[in-house]
Amino acid sequence: MMTMRNRIAALVVSLVLAGCAAEVRAAALPEQPQAAKSKATVAEYNAYQAAAAEKDPQAKVKLLDDFMTKYPTSEYLPYVYNDYWQAYAALKQWNKVIEYLDKILALPEIGTGGKLEAYYRRAATFEYAYNPKSPDLADGSTKARDAALEGLKIISAFPKPQQATDEQWATIKKTYTNQFYNTAASASYYLKDYKAAADNYAAALAMDPQQPFDDYRLGLAELGENPPEATAGFWALARAVDMKVPDGDKVTKYLHDRISEYQTPGCDSSADAEVNELLTLAQNSQGPPAGYSVPSAADLAKKRELEIPALIAALKAGGDGAKTTWLAVCNGVFPEAFLAKTYDVDASDPAAIHINAAVGTTEDEVNASTAADIALTIPAQPEAARLTKDDIFRFAGKLTGYTASPFQLKFDEVKINPEDIPAEKGKKAAKKPGKTNP
Repeated sequence: MMTMRNRIAALVVSLVLAGCAAEVRAAALPEQPQAAKSKATVAEYNAYQAAAAEKDPQAKVKLLDDFMTKYPTSEYLPYVYNDYWQAYAALKQWNKVIEYLDKILALPEIGTGGKLEAYYRRAATFEYAYNPKSPDLADGSTKARDAALEGLKIISAFPKPQQATDEQWATIKKTYTNQFYNTAASASYYLKDYKAAADNYAAALAMDPQQPFDDYRLGLAELGENPPEATAGFWALARAVDMKVPDGDKVTKYLHDRISEYQTPGCDSSADAEVNELLTLAQNSQGPPAGYSVPSAADLAKKRELEIPALIAALKAGGDGAKTTWLAVCNGVFPEAFLAKTYDVDASDPAAIHINAAVGTTEDEVNASTAADIALTIPAQPEAARLTKDDIFRFAGKLTGYTASPFQLKFDEVKINPEDIPAEKGKKAAKKPGKTNP
């Protein structure tokens, strides 16, 4: 996973920006070596020129190695190191690119502009050189983070090149700064410093919000924090999906799994609905609506402690409170705590009795109803078919369905209190429930 592969074309030989960037790069090295000005021997000068002129990168590296063996303290070291990293970039040996950029950075004669350019190239190479399986990942990430942060300091204070327009310099500065933020973020992520990673990804996105991979890694970092920045992390992942991050289906599944893990909702379909809502809200939107949050397992646990009257009231109220309540109680098995008034009974299904009724907690409440608002499936109590319109009964069951508007609940595996079922003809009637359900 490489953040900059979607941002900049692959780094092979050298960075090529607009012509106005030449002034930034010009300070990378002293003036090109000339025999007349050099203190080196003619043999040393000719050996360097032969290496510099070589076009084949593999042959060039060999010539540079030979040169370094003969002239390890040559005055041409800045040029040699510069040729080395470019040759290794052409060979895609990214760790060697970083090695020689670090050698350039260590040279005392390299000015601020040269350091800026070397830090930039180093930053752009980092995720080509390292991945989660690299044996020296921790050391490489620490150095990359520190180098990127140093690059940020330099670019923030670097003066505009004289030949650059304000617009041109703003483009170059943005490119460099964004790269430094991304490298600092990626390196911090590899170091499991998720807070720093999230801060740097957020800074990069503030400059260029149309980067789905940055949003993806931002989401991972925020969810990796302890405690996790859950809502922000879920939102960043949803934005990444909306912006067509590669493997979007896998990211969506990961989002679903993390929300389920974070919430432990009563049923999987609730998590599906949450993810669909989140993806819908994230469409063409950089930030969540005011007050938006993804409820946690602790939030759901509180809803499960509600008494039945408060539970019914919360579901009837609709809105975010009802959504959280439903996440908590979906598929919940409730004891005989509900009271209902029959509206119609369907005994045509040989596997179960189906009753539409009005739910409440007192007889006065259900008698005041004007329409059914619950659907009951009663699989193992055929005598329930004896209930008729306006009969009041107590029941237990599994809450499996809910709509907010119009308010409707669905219960499966229902068991009606036998005392509330009318007796068969010729038999004594059972005791009816009181005004309130115990």
